[in-house]
Amino acid sequence: MLCWACSMVYGQVYNESNSLVRKALVLYTKDSKGFYHQQENVTLPFVSGIVDNYAYDKKSHELYVVTANENVVITVANDYAKFLKKNKSIPQLKGEELATAISRENMKLEEKFKRLNHERQKSIEDSIAKAKIDSIAKAREDSIRLAGLARMKENYRKAHDWRWVPVNKASFKCSLCDKSIVSKDSLFCIGFRNDTLLNLTWESLALEVNYPQIHKLHVPPITKENTDFRYHFEVYGDSLRNNAEKISDIKMTNDILLLDAIEKVEKIAPYGYFNDWGWDEEYGSISFYFKYTNTNKSTIKYIDVYWKVTNDVNDVRKTGHFKGTGPLEQWGTASWDWDYSSYYVAGDATNMKITKVIITYTNGSQKTLTGSMIKYD
Repeated sequence: MLCWACSMVYGQVYNESNSLVRKALVLYTKDSKGFYHQQENVTLPFVSGIVDNYAYDKKSHELYVVTANENVVITVANDYAKFLKKNKSIPQLKGEELATAISRENMKLEEKFKRLNHERQKSIEDSIAKAKIDSIAKAREDSIRLAGLARMKENYRKAHDWRWVPVNKASFKCSLCDKSIVSKDSLFCIGFRNDTLLNLTWESLALEVNYPQIHKLHVPPITKENTDFRYHFEVYGDSLRNNAEKISDIKMTNDILLLDAIEKVEKIAPYGYFNDWGWDEEYGSISFYFKYTNTNKSTIKYIDVYWKVTNDVNDVRKTGHFKGTGPLEQWGTASWDWDYSSYYVAGDATNMKITKVIITYTNGSQKTLTGSMIKYD
């Protein structure tokens, strides 16, 4: 019977159905940081989780219990008070004895939660210390890693020019001129804008005059995903983007560069130049052809090409001229061909030289070219 009664008391939940008042003499609650704080004389809606019934005052019907975090006095109902009065397992105390028991239990709770708060404080301090150590170690690791990456980039800069962009033999088509560009491993580029490489090539005009042209090449996804391409942009992306901002109108820039090259050719050969020419003889009859570009603003009406044929010891074997008929406008190119002629030479004739060119323009003026005035592409 006593064991059953003890079990009933310790497993009991006290609420409005079996008690009149439930007050925590001392109550400890945990805050968000894990520390416990003391409260006193707190009215409770119920009491459960009792770990000890340490006193009962039969006169006032007050039962004193402790839970994991409370020292509680419970004023029990009359019918339950009768049961507790007969329960010899709960000390029935009053006066100074009761006050001493209450103080003892309060002290136990105080020591318990002082210890828990100390352990919590120690845990926080240990965590902070560990976090500092981990942070220092992580910072060191990051520093070593970043230094390694910086060295890699510096070595890359020493070995690579920012303008040579690796494109892994990709093929491109210029959106300005429709020129197809098949790369090797890299393309010479002067900028990058809106997923478009600004590729620079050197085009040949004439008379060894070359001029740069900018091509707009859209970069396909497969190229952008290439490891070498991506790393080049990691190192040199800012240089390529910033340089692209300096070029406002690419088409106008290309036109200016071409006009500059044209002016250079006009300065070298103000009356035009031979693209090609040649001669042959069969059965003694001379054949002749030439191709000519007019660089002058005046339109060519006739072009007379004077020549001489010599042997290996520079003896003159024949002289003459061939007349080509235009019109040939500025920057126009035309060719003339004589499969045979009335000019005959001896069998030892081996060399021909153009000695003079007389150009007659449609406006009636003429220009005679000799020596270095005659230009060949």
